Amino acid sequence: MFNVSLIILEQLCMYLPLILGGYIAFSLLKVPNISIESAYVFGSILAANFMFVGQGVPMFLYAPIIFLLSFAGGMLVGLVTALLTQYGRVPHLLSSILTIGIFHGVNQFVLGNAHRSLSGLRNPLVISEYFVKNPELIMLLVVCLVLLVGLFLLLRTQLGYACAVFGYNPKFFENYGISTNFVVLTGVALANGLAGVSGYLVAQSSGFVDTNAGFGMALFCITALILGKSLCFFVRSFSVNVPLVGLVVYCALQQLLLKVGFNLKYFTMMQSLLVLLMVINRFRTSRTNKNVNDLGV
Repeated sequence: MFNVSLIILEQLCMYLPLILGGYIAFSLLKVPNISIESAYVFGSILAANFMFVGQGVPMFLYAPIIFLLSFAGGMLVGLVTALLTQYGRVPHLLSSILTIGIFHGVNQFVLGNAHRSLSGLRNPLVISEYFVKNPELIMLLVVCLVLLVGLFLLLRTQLGYACAVFGYNPKFFENYGISTNFVVLTGVALANGLAGVSGYLVAQSSGFVDTNAGFGMALFCITALILGKSLCFFVRSFSVNVPLVGLVVYCALQQLLLKVGFNLKYFTMMQSLLVLLMVINRFRTSRTNKNVNDLGV
């Protein structure tokens, strides 16, 4: 039982940045930002490339640079998507699809291959040898705590409220002559930047970078957020409890299925069916059809 709890905690720490990014894009802005999958990969690739050339850099600079590069890589993907939407007038779903296509080639070019091992390189997450079985756990917990506090504070700023207002009524800004460009650009870039950090954390824990690692990450975010909103009906709509609770339940369910012998190669199908049932139930029980154009999260 203790080992299972540690596995859930480690998964929670690695995927929390991704879920927080998905929360900003899918729940606050309510945009179909599936380019979060490319951000997840590109952030890990930039960080990994620096690891290969920065082995001589002192550790107090080595770790921050890696995290900044992973965040910057994800932000770049988000900026491309948001610029196509805001200035190219391309619908957000189409711009996300195009961005994924563009960065599929960019990822291959920057990494130099579809797969690259990180074994033998300095691990910036290992700062304590007391946890022999989980040497990365302390650093992962610190990263998660910083991100949770950061999002908690962001939701109480003008930018946080502006993202929420945009999600509820995108025409609000237009009616008052206020440009939405800054809100969308900043929100999508921040969401994808967090996804890039998560991509690096998972790649470091796995010991390799893979250009196909982002497949299914958007569905993963949507599933966790729907679970969080279903279980956190007693809290206000915009709270860090929603992504946090959703991710905890998601990871616990996954480990439970493993314990009962379920083959995880069918897990993506189960996620899709779960989301389908919950979304259909929500839309059918809604008194109006105002939700049919958003993701339901």
